Amino acid sequence: MAEYQRRRALYTAERDDRRIRVAVLAGLAAGGAVLAVVLVGLALNLSAVTLVRAGIAVALVVLVVAAVRFYRIPPEIEAWRQDAGAERHTARALDRLTRAGYTVLHDRSTAESAGNIDHLIIGPSGVWVVETDAHRGPVRESSAGVWVGKVPLRARLGLVAWTGEQVSTALLAELPDGWQLQAQTVLAFARADVPGGLALVDGVLLLPAAGVAEYVLSAGVVLRPLDVAMLVDVVERVLPAYQVTGPPPTWSALSKLRGLRRRERL
Repeated sequence: MAEYQRRRALYTAERDDRRIRVAVLAGLAAGGAVLAVVLVGLALNLSAVTLVRAGIAVALVVLVVAAVRFYRIPPEIEAWRQDAGAERHTARALDRLTRAGYTVLHDRSTAESAGNIDHLIIGPSGVWVVETDAHRGPVRESSAGVWVGKVPLRARLGLVAWTGEQVSTALLAELPDGWQLQAQTVLAFARADVPGGLALVDGVLLLPAAGVAEYVLSAGVVLRPLDVAMLVDVVERVLPAYQVTGPPPTWSALSKLRGLRRRERL
């Protein structure tokens, strides 16, 4: 969710940077269109009133088209908006955990990554790192790896597993000696079907978003209430809320956004 806000801010900054240039170009285009209409009208011996009306109509059409193109949300931002919607769906599904005494945090940052952790769960059954996938289609495994629909998950699974390791390392560095902790990693599918409702691939649990809370609750008790309270305190310090900051005004933000989206699809 926070990542979508950050990237939307990038796009807004890029659009603001080119607002004046686009306005000038749109004005020149409208003026050129009006001139063309006048020249054609004179060649056809149209009346002055007709020329004025035609010129105004053409200018308005050009300006409206330019405005629509300028304010149109690009596909990259729309894709991230859908991702944010999927994360909200998972967050709502995790709400029941708070009523069971768990702490559920969203959009947390780590020192080792510029990205964010979608959802972090701390409770009697341990620490859970939950990332949300927004793709549609059945989850399937083949000789080429794991796929959701036509999208390969190999890179995403590797990133989720790595994030879990980073979380475990960061927390153990702040906990007293003798602690043993391994964050459990989950890739939650907000729109895809997981055959059988559960799979384990490369140490990452694949679950439908609606089933994550039930699985966490059924995982057993490994931490005492005092341990849970200590962990929550450490998490709040070590994995703070992800801060959404705007980019410098000189960035070519839209091209950067498209590059990020292409890399995510690999």
